Amino acid sequence: MSTAGEPPIRVFLSYARADDKLLEFIDPFTTSLRHMALADQGRDLDIFVERESVDWGENWQDAIRAGIDSAMIFMPVVTRQYFDRPACREELLNFYNEAKSLGVTSLLLPVVLLGHSYLSENSEDVAVRIISERQYRDLKEAWIAGPQSLAWRSSIVQLAAELVGAATAAERVLAKALSVPGPSNRFVEAIDDAPGASEVSEALEQFAEESPRLVKSLTDILLELTGVIADSDKIGEKSPGEVRQVLLEMASQLQPLGAGFQETGRELESVTTKTDEIMRGYIRYLRENQMYDILESERASLAGVEEAFEPIAQIEGFVAEFLDQIRPLEISSAPMRNSLRGFREGGTAVRSAIAIMGTWSKVLDDK
Repeated sequence: MSTAGEPPIRVFLSYARADDKLLEFIDPFTTSLRHMALADQGRDLDIFVERESVDWGENWQDAIRAGIDSAMIFMPVVTRQYFDRPACREELLNFYNEAKSLGVTSLLLPVVLLGHSYLSENSEDVAVRIISERQYRDLKEAWIAGPQSLAWRSSIVQLAAELVGAATAAERVLAKALSVPGPSNRFVEAIDDAPGASEVSEALEQFAEESPRLVKSLTDILLELTGVIADSDKIGEKSPGEVRQVLLEMASQLQPLGAGFQETGRELESVTTKTDEIMRGYIRYLRENQMYDILESERASLAGVEEAFEPIAQIEGFVAEFLDQIRPLEISSAPMRNSLRGFREGGTAVRSAIAIMGTWSKVLDDK
C-alpha cells in the first residue's frame, strides 16, 4: 500500500523494442523501480511499457496530454537506436513540448543505457539535445553490473527518489495552474513566459518562410540523387571488378548529397519543433484563460493546413522507397552504407517533422 492511500504514480517507458530484445533490460528495470519506489518512497508506480495498451494505443497523443495533466512521468530508455525509431522520436518531442507549455518538463526523466557518445547539447539532432539538456540518468555501469549488484540497487533507489520527487513537484505546479481564480491570471502564474499572439505569429511566419526553402533544398538533393542512381539497375551486367568501381564512384557522389539531406532534414525538424513548442504554449494559455473567440480564430487560420504538408510527405515517401530499393547495394558495399546513412537519418527527421505538423489541428480542436 502507498502512503495515505495515494494513487500510484503513472510512468510511461518509451524505448526501442529492438533494444530490449537484445538487452533484456525492461523487465528487471521495471520490477526494481517499482520495488524501490514503494520501499524507499512509499509510492506505488503504475508503469506502462506497451504502446498498444488501452491507455496508450492509437490515441497516444491524447494519452500524452492526459498523462501530463495527471503528472505522468515520461521515461525514455535511451540507446543509440532510440533516435532512429520514429515512434520514439514522436513521443519524445510531443511530450516535451506539451510539458513545456505547462512548465512541467521535470516530468521528462531520461534514462541512458547505451549510446552516450552520441549525446551532446550541441547536437544538430533536436531529440538528442532534449535528452542531453535534461541531465539524464546514466544506468550503463549499473546495467553492466547486473540487477543483483550494489551498483544497480544504488542507482535504482536514487532514480526512484528522483521520479517521486519530480511527480510530486509537477503535481504542485499543475494544481497551482488550475486553482488560481479568474481567467486573466490562471496559467500565467505557472508559466511566466507564456507565449503571446505576436510570438506565435512570428513563429508561424518564420515557419512559413523556412519550410518552403527547406523543402526545395530537399527536393533539389533528391533530383541530384535521381541522376546519380540512374544507371544502378545495370550493375548486374558488369563484372565484379567493374561493380566495385561503380559502387565506389556512386558512393563518392552520394556522400555529400546524403550529408546535405541529413542537415536539411534536421533543420526542418528543429524549425517544426520550435514552432510546435510556441504554438502549444499559446493554445493552452488561450484555453486556460477561456479566450475561445481567439482560439476559434487560430483554428480557422490553420484550416486545411494538412495540404501544405503533402510535398514534405512525398519527399519522405520517396526516400523510404529509394532506400528500400537500394538495400542490396547497401548491404554489399561499406562505402555505400556510409554514403546512405545521411539519407536514412535525414528521412527520419523529415518523418518526425511531418508527425509534429500533423498534431497542430488536433491540438487546436481539443477541448
